[in-house]
Amino acid sequence: MQRKSIMFSRIVLFLLLLSLPAGLSAQVQEYQEYKDYTVERGDTLWDITKEELQDPFLWPKVWNENPDIDNPDKIYPNQKIKIPLYLLQKEIAPPAPKPMVKPSVQPKPEEKPVIITKPSQKEYLVDKNLLILSGYIADALHSVGTIYDKPGEITNLTKGDYAYIKTNNSVRKGDKFYIIYPVGEVKHPVTGRYIGVRIAILGTAEVVDENDPKVFITSSYVEIPVGSLIDNYYEIEPPLAVDNPRKPEINGYIVTTLRRIYAHGNLDIVFIDKGKNDGLEVGDLLATTLQSEHKIFNGVVQIISTRPSTSAAIIRKAAKEIQIGDPVTAVKQE
Repeated sequence: MQRKSIMFSRIVLFLLLLSLPAGLSAQVQEYQEYKDYTVERGDTLWDITKEELQDPFLWPKVWNENPDIDNPDKIYPNQKIKIPLYLLQKEIAPPAPKPMVKPSVQPKPEEKPVIITKPSQKEYLVDKNLLILSGYIADALHSVGTIYDKPGEITNLTKGDYAYIKTNNSVRKGDKFYIIYPVGEVKHPVTGRYIGVRIAILGTAEVVDENDPKVFITSSYVEIPVGSLIDNYYEIEPPLAVDNPRKPEINGYIVTTLRRIYAHGNLDIVFIDKGKNDGLEVGDLLATTLQSEHKIFNGVVQIISTRPSTSAAIIRKAAKEIQIGDPVTAVKQE
């Protein structure tokens, strides 16, 4: 019961810490059931799973294989963690066959070869999955229904599962929803004023039966507990990279992070108390400073989504951990 409670209340708090990629730290040995990992200072299950399996979203399965870890947010240096062999084997795939090379056909002397120019690949400001996972801060909690039951004996839902929903209005086959979870209220770290509710997106679902409303889980970023809320679906497209990002003269604060306490490393997400109404735009660069009587620059973040009074930003670089309450300001001009 304790683990179930922790999963339900903390299921989203450890999303989306993306540290710099690193390869598998050791080869999988034949006939070995588990791989042992020794926790280092600053490690999280998200970090360990990303480093060892190249897939941070497998952390709930690693946690499940380590029943001695009561709280996935609390692991300690020198603690031993077992990584199941079958998860490691997912990363071992046979090399792709080499494509057959056909003999080149030389054009006739009177013919000019046709030159086909491939369109340039778009470069995005942030990965689409990371953008969705970052969620948002809403003025108030809004949902159109809830997941109240599931078939079978499964504990939590993942992609490919079915679930039953209750909605405020009737639904039709093919209707889509986001599965959301209210992480908690966000208050300003300096003034204490109410800012909104931090909403995490757990996955997506589509109605397959409108009579006894049932949905098919079309995507999941973590295991989804029964009781999760659903909200109307809308397309989320990542913004394109900006050639010459603005560096506006704006002063604000980090009000929350995906960890709710601090952000660790590049590609993590933070939220600030400034938005569209303050003149912020997607792509803008801001500097973070340490909480000190002196203005000590610590890092640079880039805005990836905006709402009227708040914004989400991705960490581009940071010398130290970025914490809730850290000021944000204009980037120093070179």
